[in-house]
Amino acid sequence: MFSVGNDLEQIARFARLIEKQSFFHGVYTAYEREYIKNARTPSATAAGFFCAKEAVAKAVGEGLFGLHPAHIEVYHAASGAPQVRLLGRAAERYGNVALAVSISHAGEYASAVCIAQWE
Repeated sequence: MFSVGNDLEQIARFARLIEKQSFFHGVYTAYEREYIKNARTPSATAAGFFCAKEAVAKAVGEGLFGLHPAHIEVYHAASGAPQVRLLGRAAERYGNVALAVSISHAGEYASAVCIAQWE
């Protein structure tokens, strides 16, 4: 069985949000925070990562009210393609689900889609 999740966010909103330590540390893993800090456009990267987290949460049928955002980690394969790994409670509940994500940026928006394949 397959399921799909997606999300769209305004990048400008994340310029403010990542300045709030409670948000930045509550939503992003240590790896993601370092990646965002070193990105050419931190707010766009943060928005894209958030979209990916939301898309994953929707694809597994929970939404971010059911899964902690920091339990969904975005990283990049050697090719540069975005990947996600589940941590904590998310890994316990959905470790058997294969996830594929794509992140896009256009103008003032970031978006992501996730396809989940249930074994």
